[in-house]
Amino acid sequence: MNRMYELAIVAEPRQTEDDVQAICDRMKELIEKSGSQVFHVDDWGKRKLAYPIRKFNEGRYTFFYVTTEGDSVPDWSTIERLLQQDERILRHLVVRTDEDLSRAFRKGKVFPEVPGISDEDLRAFLGVPPAEVAEEAN
Repeated sequence: MNRMYELAIVAEPRQTEDDVQAICDRMKELIEKSGSQVFHVDDWGKRKLAYPIRKFNEGRYTFFYVTTEGDSVPDWSTIERLLQQDERILRHLVVRTDEDLSRAFRKGKVFPEVPGISDEDLRAFLGVPPAEVAEEAN
């Protein structure tokens, strides 16, 4: 069964680009060690936080888009534990996105593009028929 995940990390704003890159490389290594694939990393840079966290009003946002095939699933408990122990990380969140995308495809809803993957590849990955076939079925 194919699965897709999104990992969001908010690091302290005083971290340098190299520090954040080292954190990202470590996370990517842990994810890929389990047989999963990080198909896109989206670095947003410094952004204002919705509310102060540990007296910081800004954070460095980074998003990882992960795909798995078969039974290979990243060890999210280990990854989350490491993120919680790292004082440079303000917040993190792991979300499984393939179920929501499959539901949106079945209902024919339009949703934002997934970075780094085409609409056709995403449909094939999720096991959803091509757009032309889905329109003819309606």
